[in-house]
Amino acid sequence: MKQAILLLILCAAVTVQADDPERASREREREREQHNWILERQLNYQVEGVPTSRLIIGTREIDIYPHGEMFERNHMVGVTR
Repeated sequence: MKQAILLLILCAAVTVQADDPERASREREREREQHNWILERQLNYQVEGVPTSRLIIGTREIDIYPHGEMFERNHMVGVTR
């Protein structure tokens, strides 16, 4: 009898800790949509100022700064002349 109660408590604890993968996916998507990459680049001293133009290729958004550096999210993807 004690073993059955212990097993039920264990099952309940595992169920409570289970995570909903769909909810986690929705939260990541919402965070990605609301993330301000321009501000993060400025705070990390990667760039100064704001981008002068943005290139959109499919789902990619590439910010181009006055000195020619090109960033996608927080990654430098190239330099123009």
